[in-house]
Amino acid sequence: MPYCPECGYEYNLGTRICPDCQTQLSEGKRLLCEACQEPVTEEGTFCPHCGVLRTKDVPLHKPIILCETHRGVPAIGACVVCGKPVCDQCAVKRMGKFFCPDDEHVKMAFDWIAVCTTNTRNEAEMIKAQLEGSGIRAMVFSQSDRMFITTVGDLAVNEVMVPKASLEKAQAFLRSINVEPRAHRRSS
Repeated sequence: MPYCPECGYEYNLGTRICPDCQTQLSEGKRLLCEACQEPVTEEGTFCPHCGVLRTKDVPLHKPIILCETHRGVPAIGACVVCGKPVCDQCAVKRMGKFFCPDDEHVKMAFDWIAVCTTNTRNEAEMIKAQLEGSGIRAMVFSQSDRMFITTVGDLAVNEVMVPKASLEKAQAFLRSINVEPRAHRRSS
């Protein structure tokens, strides 16, 4: 079944280009996080959904990731908000997701929701400005892969977030300016 190597989503036979990120689809089995079963990319060191350090389907030549707070201690995950690698001493785990010790990151993850994902920080900032101009609070966060010191290529997930109570209004506004909002599962 065709899948997108960038965002990991599967598509129907006959689809050749990912409608979300415009990437050429690959054939075969998509990669899933071993912890949360959400799609991951081949290049990702951590799962962007739960923050777990990926070990399955990761090339053997990848270096050991160290905690940013406790230098020299191996990381067990990364904050799902800022991407900071964390060790078992400083990791905060809530509802199956890793966070750094910054309490605001836990609050953001549970009170805010991603309304769209972009390839670049600049595009995310423009969408944020458009949302704020229409009266919807918004913020951008980037899960940059801190193992790379470069600004070339797609080495980060850039998400525009809104308060959960504003999700439907934000989605409607984004559609009105021809930006496809991120799809969310409805909670029962």
